[in-house]
Amino acid sequence: MKNKSKDTIFALSTPYGQSAIAVTRVSGDGALKIAKKITGKKKINPRNAYLCEIKDFEGKIMDFGLIIFFKSPQSYTGEDLLEIQTHGSIAIINKLLEELSKFNETRFADPGEFSMRAYKNGKADIIHYEGLARLISAETNSQRLIANKQTFGNSQNICERWRKILIKNIALIDSEIDFSEDQIEGNFEIISDSLNDLLFQTKCELDKSKDANQIIVGERILIFGPPNAGKSSLFNLLCQEDKMITSKIKGTTTDQGMQNIELFGGKMTIIDSAGLTRSSRTIEKKGIKKTIDSIKHSDNLILVLSPDSYSKENSELLSKTMRKINKKKIVVIFNKVDKPNFKKNIQAWLKNIPDLNKYKNISISCLLARKDHKTLRKTNNFINKELLQHGESNTENFYFSEKRQIDLIRDLNFNIKKAIDSLHEIEIACNYLNLALKILDNLYGKNNPEDKLEFIFKKFCIGK
Repeated sequence: MKNKSKDTIFALSTPYGQSAIAVTRVSGDGALKIAKKITGKKKINPRNAYLCEIKDFEGKIMDFGLIIFFKSPQSYTGEDLLEIQTHGSIAIINKLLEELSKFNETRFADPGEFSMRAYKNGKADIIHYEGLARLISAETNSQRLIANKQTFGNSQNICERWRKILIKNIALIDSEIDFSEDQIEGNFEIISDSLNDLLFQTKCELDKSKDANQIIVGERILIFGPPNAGKSSLFNLLCQEDKMITSKIKGTTTDQGMQNIELFGGKMTIIDSAGLTRSSRTIEKKGIKKTIDSIKHSDNLILVLSPDSYSKENSELLSKTMRKINKKKIVVIFNKVDKPNFKKNIQAWLKNIPDLNKYKNISISCLLARKDHKTLRKTNNFINKELLQHGESNTENFYFSEKRQIDLIRDLNFNIKKAIDSLHEIEIACNYLNLALKILDNLYGKNNPEDKLEFIFKKFCIGK
């Protein structure tokens, strides 16, 4: 975004499309003038809602709606701000935006520009707005909880506390340069203890932020096994409950299917793969190769076996595969428990592939589970407990989650450690602490240059 801070900006803040209500925002010095022009009112009091005619430049009625004017600095952006609520007709939205563009020094807002102006006017720190962007894009309950903590939590207090510790130690080290030998030794113990405590705090936050980012990105679960074991049946079973996010990739029966779901508040990408078998058909061989590649690159695996999928050839191929992935997180689902020969053939699987005995397993019928919610809940609980270990309590103390934040906390931690290691050469230690201070200031936006701010706020939708 170029420096166009004197312009009055406008944008639709609700999704573009037919709806009951549409909200359009206007921010800048021209907001009050625009409010008076489109309503025909000579006086508009701040924070009062006016239900009135909304008119075009020629005084013709465009719609009948609600307007609210917020006087600077008591507004979202810290500037004069106008909110216009109209009916959500595409024609009305287009007409209103067209009329707003006719005012002098008005322009359509860049993505995230309302929030960027709010940040520049001191409404909140940069971490708050990153959390707000994450909250808007949250697809699961865990993502919402993490975004809430980042947006409305304690991250600024944490950064300010770290900043005070760094400044105090920098001042102590600076003063030591001209002090006597005895005083140096006394203060060095204080400085070392303080910095080691800070190192521990930043390491804890770094570890938590990685966990938070993983929850936001979501877990990938690959379903694999021999043909006809019921992999697709399990895939369909898991996708039918709490199906909140859809992103299906279609293919042939020898290809992979993929879908995002919400399971226990967390985002999961479930992948259905082609059956592991020996085949001379080109299309099957491609599907099997893709399955093997996916197994290598997946951390969470569900192996599906059934009595009618057992054969000596299948068990030999699967045994060979299992030996290569013994360090992966794997659970086993024995499917088709309703089959008469279930126990006999499952014992054959366990006998011929001894590695199976070390993995947690559950016996179900995917076909019957689609009509039996108890079995479905049992299956979901098993996957969560034995494979994912997810729960809402994991999101309670996550204050940082974005990659930018993780990278900066990692750099902060690194420079604090280098300062501790260099305390015998106090000038070098002081340089590392000054660098750590700059990194910390970048973390919550005390001295972010314009191009970095532009990158951060462009993640927002237009109108926010």
